Amino acid sequence: MSAVISAVQAGDAAGLYESVMPPAGVKTPPAETTNWFALLLIHLALAASSASDLEPGCSREAVTQWIRGVLGPAPTPALIRGADPVRIDHVTAANAAADHARYVGYGVDLMMVGLTPPGQDVDRQTIEAHQASTNDKTVRINVIALLASLAAVPVRRR
Repeated sequence: MSAVISAVQAGDAAGLYESVMPPAGVKTPPAETTNWFALLLIHLALAASSASDLEPGCSREAVTQWIRGVLGPAPTPALIRGADPVRIDHVTAANAAADHARYVGYGVDLMMVGLTPPGQDVDRQTIEAHQASTNDKTVRINVIALLASLAAVPVRRR
């Protein structure tokens, strides 16, 4: 997990890819690969929850506000398009902004694993976010990067 966080902090896409892949060796069966990523997402969600100054039982809105405080405001289509207006059209930029919002939403839901009060089960929304983040490769790598960025925040003692 520390390799994932380090790669995200360094902006090293190749290092991130290498750090999230299952251990090298023989070909990993699909079920094992899925379990590997599912566990990695949970570990990163727990690390991000621990890095936050949020209390167990807090609302999803509180988690969202904390994430905005760490990452800054969500990118708008205009901001995304402004990065390269020749190659990025409005539809692509709007889709990218919507995808980012979805990834943050999954991050919020996954962080609830670490913010659910003791003795209480996680809710269906958290389970669905975990399934969506595990089962789609594009979503998975973006949510891993998001959670790793949040887990890299200096830990605040409660």
